[in-house]
Amino acid sequence: MTQAQNPYSPDEYQLIIEDITLTFGGINALSGVSTGVKKGEIFAIIGPNGAGKTCILNCINRFYHPDQGRILFEGREITQVRAHKIAKLGIARTFQNVELFGHMTVMDNIKLGRHVHLKSGFLSGGIYYGKTRREEIALRQEIEETIIDLLEIEAIRKRTVHTLPYGLQKRVELARA
Repeated sequence: MTQAQNPYSPDEYQLIIEDITLTFGGINALSGVSTGVKKGEIFAIIGPNGAGKTCILNCINRFYHPDQGRILFEGREITQVRAHKIAKLGIARTFQNVELFGHMTVMDNIKLGRHVHLKSGFLSGGIYYGKTRREEIALRQEIEETIIDLLEIEAIRKRTVHTLPYGLQKRVELARA
């Protein structure tokens, strides 16, 4: 993956990748990659094995640390931001293999992916009272009104994940991300 310049403006693009280079033991995995993704745009990275697709995704979500370049999200540089804070910004990914909790429901799997956005702590979550309860109800409503509707999985939201065919499991994994 290479591209010379970065003509992407933070006013127009939600995610900007500028001149990212990543090496492993002297071997270039990425060399000067630049691209941008507009808000609401569906963006695909395609290419043959070894082209660097996974490497660029791993740089964006901070599984890998690029040797040079910048990554901006909503105008803010996130190149050095920790992975858990990247997730809190709403940047997530799925993997080729489905990684869901098979004996939990679709809704519970999706809620797990949203936990980084909750303010309630572990102990108050166990009590499930007052502010924590209201936050949980709001989260469930947000999931039902946006994520479940968008991915058209209303009919399966109460089913356990292991009972679903692979294609639906991938949709649930996308919803959780």
